Amino acid sequence: MKRQPGKFSIRQACWLAAMAGVMLAPVATAAEPAEDEGNLPVTESFSARQFSQQVPQDLPEDAEQVVVGSEFLNLYTGPGRGYVISNVVEYGESLWLLKRRTDWVKVMTRKGKTGWAKISDLDEIFTAEGEQVAVPTPGVDDYREQNLRLGFAYGDFAGANSMGVSLGYRFTQNLSAEVRAAQTIGAYSDSQTYQVAVVHQPFPQWRLSPYFLLGTGINITSPNATIVATEDRQDTAMLTGIGVTTYLSRRFALRAEVANHYLLTSRENNQEIVEWKLGFDVFM
Repeated sequence: MKRQPGKFSIRQACWLAAMAGVMLAPVATAAEPAEDEGNLPVTESFSARQFSQQVPQDLPEDAEQVVVGSEFLNLYTGPGRGYVISNVVEYGESLWLLKRRTDWVKVMTRKGKTGWAKISDLDEIFTAEGEQVAVPTPGVDDYREQNLRLGFAYGDFAGANSMGVSLGYRFTQNLSAEVRAAQTIGAYSDSQTYQVAVVHQPFPQWRLSPYFLLGTGINITSPNATIVATEDRQDTAMLTGIGVTTYLSRRFALRAEVANHYLLTSRENNQEIVEWKLGFDVFM
């Protein structure tokens, strides 16, 4: 039986199908590893395997090693957006966390270079075992534990305008000391007050936290009279007061206070002055 030109027999068709299957099989097999590689955790990626053994010199003992899981991580020369970018760490590279300052973390790269990363950019970092690491963000509780604070206040000092500044240092969670200075401007006299006080805060963990204070100092009064010759006088002052502090943010706290100033004058009668004031503290 003669074969017609341009037509294939069943045997030829089967042979061509088998050959096509053999040729396409390697392509499918080669594609499967690429798909699996994309599903691997960052700690098993090519970059992580290549650079995991590279440890920088002069590495602190308490540094924590992590692996970057984001596409890249910008490192700055200082802890703030105003600093320039000094280095970029890519996906799968190792980092060592050194210390935290407010919203920033100082890190070291595998080449020994240091830089600062914002905590919000460290949301995709992992341990060598593949567990995600969460860097804690600073909260109000962190600043309650700060020892040094600077305060500013404005209020009423027996009908006169009072502006004051204070510097406080916390010794324990409940006790702190303050150095205070205030300038009072009145219709008939001006005065300057310099005091040292002990502040007791019984419930420092409360967001709206009351406090009590006890102190001593001096009060210098300068009369404004121009008709009769007058002299400035300096009196010892005893201070008692009560107030309340509320934390506005991680760095600032609002304070309201009422204080009683008992002036031990050289005249026949001592003088008692009540002061109301409102101010804020800055934690340093």
